[in-house]
Amino acid sequence: MTETKIGRDGGNGVTQGTVRQNLYLALGAGLFLLIYYLPPPPTLIVGQDAVVLTQAGKICLGLLLVAIFYWITEVLPFHVTALCALLLMPILGVTDGVRVLAADGTVTQIAGVAQGYKEIVRMSFGNDLILFFIGIFLLSGAFTYTKLGTWMTLKMLQILGVSTRRVILGFLIMGALISMWVSDMGVVSILLPIGVSILRQAKCEPLKSNFGKALMISSCWGPVIGGIATPAGCAPNPIAISFMQSFAGMRITFIDWMIIGVPAALVLIPFGWIVLLLMFPPEIKELPLTREEIRGRLRELGGLSKPEVGTILIFSLVIFLWVFNPLISSLSHGIIDLPISYVAILGGMLLFLPPFRVLNQDTGGRAISWDSILLLMASLGLGMMTYHTGAAKWVAVFFLGGITSFGPVLLIFVVVLVVIFIKLFLASNTVTGIIIVPILISLAASFDINPWMLVAPAAFTASLGIILVTQTPTNIIPYTSGYFSIVDFAKVGLVMSVIMAVLVTAVIAVIGPISGIYAY
Repeated sequence: MTETKIGRDGGNGVTQGTVRQNLYLALGAGLFLLIYYLPPPPTLIVGQDAVVLTQAGKICLGLLLVAIFYWITEVLPFHVTALCALLLMPILGVTDGVRVLAADGTVTQIAGVAQGYKEIVRMSFGNDLILFFIGIFLLSGAFTYTKLGTWMTLKMLQILGVSTRRVILGFLIMGALISMWVSDMGVVSILLPIGVSILRQAKCEPLKSNFGKALMISSCWGPVIGGIATPAGCAPNPIAISFMQSFAGMRITFIDWMIIGVPAALVLIPFGWIVLLLMFPPEIKELPLTREEIRGRLRELGGLSKPEVGTILIFSLVIFLWVFNPLISSLSHGIIDLPISYVAILGGMLLFLPPFRVLNQDTGGRAISWDSILLLMASLGLGMMTYHTGAAKWVAVFFLGGITSFGPVLLIFVVVLVVIFIKLFLASNTVTGIIIVPILISLAASFDINPWMLVAPAAFTASLGIILVTQTPTNIIPYTSGYFSIVDFAKVGLVMSVIMAVLVTAVIAVIGPISGIYAY
């Protein structure tokens, strides 16, 4: 957070940022104490069942609300907030009485701070999602530290030509294609310098050029849209899959996800292109750049080197194993059944090995966002305890119980709108998934609804934050180029978000039952 000096006293600098941070910290602590000492909320009745918010659930909910408040105000780094909430749970008795499955297969109840701490660490730090994300970061690093991403983008421009409208479409398509398999931020980091170079050569003025606005916004929209296509595309995707397995006992395969995710992304790309062209019609029809100049840039890059070839081969292997694992498992009678996390970390490790050696100790270490890993670890424990204490179930019934009477299509649409609204306040896709998914699974269980019917629309929407620049770092990176304002982004993002809500609802409502993933 940027601090602005407001005065000095005795040589000690007092900053507006520090005062604001201390105020937010105090307000958060006060909010928790208020929730802690409030009388128990009313018992909710669902059919023949009584839904009670226990003291442990109330404390867990209090910690979650304070964490959300700190995440919104950014008073602390996201991962620090999550870790603090995680460490406080055993001390405050949140873990006491929670039933867990022991190593010998017996069910035991957690008792005491020591056991509570060990179990919550096991739930969070021992989750195989951690290895999945480490693998994804390493695979993303292969694009960042080689010329492959730049080469692919220039090849795309060579094919599409120099029409500004086609270039915008090309950025959307290339961003979506790459972000299906690697992190959104890595894709934006590849597209941004190419886009800025194009705009400077075309002499487009920042904040004045419609083409500049549309191209820079497309460089983040493409990755955001592509991120919903596969489980590897964005953080909420594997989180939703993991929680569906843990809480609902449903296994969502890579193909199950892609059956909805790929059509949704394919539909969103042309609509995103149309919206950008209508709201920011390019002032120039063609770039002052010939196909020969593009070929010249490709020649400057040179042919694909051994690391780039290695990246292509390793990515191909990873994608093959992700997509065809159900078939491999069936043919081997279940002997070879590779979790998506195993395949991801396998691909990551292969990047270090001969003969390609795409990454080394330095580039591999920089490729992994350890802040994000810590946030994921701590948030997983927070989400798990929200579910196991019954807090998620009580919140689901209290706030969302009324929507269960809606028809299937309206139900999906409402879930999508709720997630889009919540995403306005949370600048982390991981946090959005961690908070929303357990609540929706609890809601489905309470009203005997297929949980995937609620979780699918939430999961496919959790990363589609395109109204505020601050909703995700993927938006912030192109914003730093200076070619569009916050108002520009919000104006076009609001229109596209409404269209997204309708299209995502339509895709899930149509393809879900046809594919047999779930039925109304």
